[in-house]
Amino acid sequence: MKKKILLIEDEPTIQRLLCFILSKDFDVKVAANGFEAFLWLEQHQLPDLIIMDWMMPFMDGKSFLKCIKISGLYSDIPVIVLSASENILEELDRLPYSVNKCLRKPFDPLVLKEVIGGIFNTSSYGFVN
Repeated sequence: MKKKILLIEDEPTIQRLLCFILSKDFDVKVAANGFEAFLWLEQHQLPDLIIMDWMMPFMDGKSFLKCIKISGLYSDIPVIVLSASENILEELDRLPYSVNKCLRKPFDPLVLKEVIGGIFNTSSYGFVN
């Protein structure tokens, strides 16, 4: 069974790119913002990983991250943040909770797959025995 990734990204081009890259190995669910992501989570969905943009409309990455980290239901889900913000590392350092990895946009999709593999303890081409 494929691991489930919740991708939260408001830019359609990046959504399509990441779905194309990741859907071979993972079950990818897409939300355009944190609000849509919460609607999906409230349907009793539980992803194995969340990959999220930091700057989004309606509910930005900071608000979404705060909500999932203080909840008892979603706080253990690994999170990768994608951001074009120049100050993203400083912003993340000031938070009382952490993420598993932060990649600056533009990012190398192969690096993202390696990060995901590290979180799932897999290689980019499947599970490590």
